[in-house]
Amino acid sequence: MSSNDTKHVQTELSEDEYERFREFAREHGLSLKKAGHEALVEWVERKQRADPNDRAFTVLDELETDSLSETAHTDARAEADLVDEWHGSDESFTLADDPSPNS
Repeated sequence: MSSNDTKHVQTELSEDEYERFREFAREHGLSLKKAGHEALVEWVERKQRADPNDRAFTVLDELETDSLSETAHTDARAEADLVDEWHGSDESFTLADDPSPNS
């Protein structure tokens, strides 16, 4: 990367923030410059990911619990109920012979 391809970012930290940052970088074997770069890139990527708490992901739950009347809920039945109510034919059937020439 040439110097024309990079931009410099500067920020201010309190003494406590600086010491925590310096210690973190040291523990991970990074220079302050490299640690700062990784921190900024990670922060941007994390902020760009979908937030599961975003209202776009929770609005259906809110609608379901807040605004649906009791009659709007589905009358779900157990599988055993469906089997007991079957009144169709129990007649057996046979599949046609395989029409492929290799059979």
